[in-house]
Amino acid sequence: MPKTESTSSSLRTSAGSRGTGRLLRLRLGRLRPHPANANVMNEERLEKLAENIRREGDYPPLVVRPHPEEQGSYQILDGHQRLDVLRRLGHQEAACYIWPCDDRTALVLLATLNRLEGQDDPLKRAELLRELTQLASPEELAQLLPESAALIRQSLELLDLNLDELLAHLERETDAGSGLRAIAFVVSREDEEVIEEAVGQAASGLEGSNRRGRALALIAKTYIER
Repeated sequence: MPKTESTSSSLRTSAGSRGTGRLLRLRLGRLRPHPANANVMNEERLEKLAENIRREGDYPPLVVRPHPEEQGSYQILDGHQRLDVLRRLGHQEAACYIWPCDDRTALVLLATLNRLEGQDDPLKRAELLRELTQLASPEELAQLLPESAALIRQSLELLDLNLDELLAHLERETDAGSGLRAIAFVVSREDEEVIEEAVGQAASGLEGSNRRGRALALIAKTYIER
């Protein structure tokens, strides 16, 4: 259970510096979500989380940092769903681990800690990655995040994707007799990462429209020929 404010411990942050962390109980009104949070949880999983907290009476502490702009408030780095559930359950306070850090480290922590539960909204994840690429290259970020450098670049492409324009293009191509088809697959997260990296590498050597689709066909053809 959380201890008093006098209890403290130290740990090494992902940026390599040492920061002092404290396990405290903080009022929910002092907690603020990080604006770059990309992690979401559907209603069914939120209900299961609520039932687990209700039954066990305990939960992993939220990881927060002193808010960079609001005096006396704290910004959540990990635990956005737990905060939502605690409010639903009528809690007034939350167990929190205070992790003082700068904005860069906060973004890295947000991109790593929150992958442990829930799922990322692809566009929000891409926006978070774009913020991180202002601080470090995709190759540097790949040393810290679950994504490879290729997957980071592919996520960033989502921000430049105009779905209306893409659909219009597909309709034009189909009307012109190109025979373009949309194919859907259901894969695990691990397989998705492998597929995305392979398609990204293959597409990088192609030019013109529908590079990812042609890249997938190229990979399949290479497999068959082998």
